[in-house]
Amino acid sequence: MDLYDAVEEGVPTAVVSVIAGAFGGTHESVMDLIGVSESTFRRKHEASEPLPEVAGHRVMGFLRIVARLQRLLQESGDPAQLANFDLDAWVRDWIREPLPEFAGKTPAQMLRNPEGQRAIEELLDRMRGGLPA
Repeated sequence: MDLYDAVEEGVPTAVVSVIAGAFGGTHESVMDLIGVSESTFRRKHEASEPLPEVAGHRVMGFLRIVARLQRLLQESGDPAQLANFDLDAWVRDWIREPLPEFAGKTPAQMLRNPEGQRAIEELLDRMRGGLPA
């Protein structure tokens, strides 16, 4: 319900900074990921308005995917190895890697609409179950 409420109220522009900081990216790379232009972001940020609704959905989709990846790794990995594993760097690389499961598109490209987000979640579910991705 918290995610539902966040999208309904509007995702604040500050989330772009949080995501950029967490994943070692730039504001521009996050805006590209969620499909927001620099001018739209700046206008919304200066007016203290939330991101456009579609961008808010993409942000929430991204965060949902990252949470699934974290669970997947925690459930399947050796805790000693995971202690030294840089999940943020791995996600940053994985999200930009063209995958054959997506006909050569990257997970970042797939995040742009709900069907793509579902395809990513299905891929992660297959990985979690030990099935070939």
